[in-house]
Amino acid sequence: MKTCKKCGNEVLGDDIVFCSKCGTKILTHKATSPVKRKKFVILSSVGMGVLIVIGVTLLLLNTPSAKFKNAVLANQYSDAITVYNQKIKGNSEKEKEAESFIQEELNTINQDFKTNKIDYQKATTALDTIKKLELLKADVEAAVNNINKLNDSRTSFKKGQEFIANKNLKDGISELKKVVTDDENYAKAQELISTNTLEYKAASLQEAEQLSSNTDYEKAIGILSDTLVLLPNDSDISAKKASYEKLNEEKKAMERKKKMEETKASQEVVVEKAGIIVQDSRYKALYPDILQVIVRNNSDKTVKNMKVSFLGYDTNGLPIKIKSQFSFTDAPFEYVGNAENVNIVSKATFGEDKGWRLDESHGIKTVISCVKEVEYYDGTKWTNPYYEYWVDEYKEKPLH
Repeated sequence: MKTCKKCGNEVLGDDIVFCSKCGTKILTHKATSPVKRKKFVILSSVGMGVLIVIGVTLLLLNTPSAKFKNAVLANQYSDAITVYNQKIKGNSEKEKEAESFIQEELNTINQDFKTNKIDYQKATTALDTIKKLELLKADVEAAVNNINKLNDSRTSFKKGQEFIANKNLKDGISELKKVVTDDENYAKAQELISTNTLEYKAASLQEAEQLSSNTDYEKAIGILSDTLVLLPNDSDISAKKASYEKLNEEKKAMERKKKMEETKASQEVVVEKAGIIVQDSRYKALYPDILQVIVRNNSDKTVKNMKVSFLGYDTNGLPIKIKSQFSFTDAPFEYVGNAENVNIVSKATFGEDKGWRLDESHGIKTVISCVKEVEYYDGTKWTNPYYEYWVDEYKEKPLH
């Protein structure tokens, strides 16, 4: 029920707008619907919620941890270091949060590179930023190594394919063997290796055989040695290599013997005889045995000084150390005697009445000798090329 403000007439019904007595308008404004009021209130509450969320988000984005993370993700390592040192370092909780973030980033970078979501340049740039932070150094180093290892593997796979395509089987197989199991190309690499191994082996054996037929055993052995690097368990290659090594040793022995004979025959000053002169069988201390050598000067110059080498043997022909008289040091197996101012003219011999005194208990039965070097009166020197062969052939070996 409503009452007209002008005449006081009571009007029945909420929908009556004008007074039935005087005609005065009773409702001048529509009343706000309760439903609409409710909607207004709800909308106002949502708006406040949005403002709160925005405010909280802004606060979170401005925290030290958020700034640190954003700087790392943007590869701005100097900003990240500044935030960490000024706002995070020293707070164990924040430090732990930063380290957890770094570990997650390392895992993400590795996984994204492994699945080709990012290339090598992006991966290394991101890792370089993290590395400069000097956090989790061992984990960062491991991540860098993994990225580099996988990148090298992919590079090797590409090279291996190219070598194989160009029939360079040796380098092709070598590169393909560098492909790691984490590489998506691993299965294909193993297939290519298996497919081309037999052909590579046959080609290696054929090339080695051709070289050996020309007695170039060194190169043949080299070819098979390279093959065994790629095929380490191949018995055919190993057996062939062993046979060439034996032939090569025989060849070297023949060449050495020939060279030894040539240098021996061309000596400028040569030993004609070597032995031990016994001065007295009883009084060795007063009259020691003499180590004697007779040399001949085959050159056209006069020998001034010379060095002569001796090797001694016992009654069984076994090597024995040569101890000179009054020597207090350990005796050597090779005794080198110095002969000065010998004045051996061209074609003359020397040594009949000369020698080196031995210790009275020397125990030597047989000696052999070789001229080591000579100095002539004109100032020139001659080093005996036969001496090196002679020492290698006889020193500390049974007499033969």
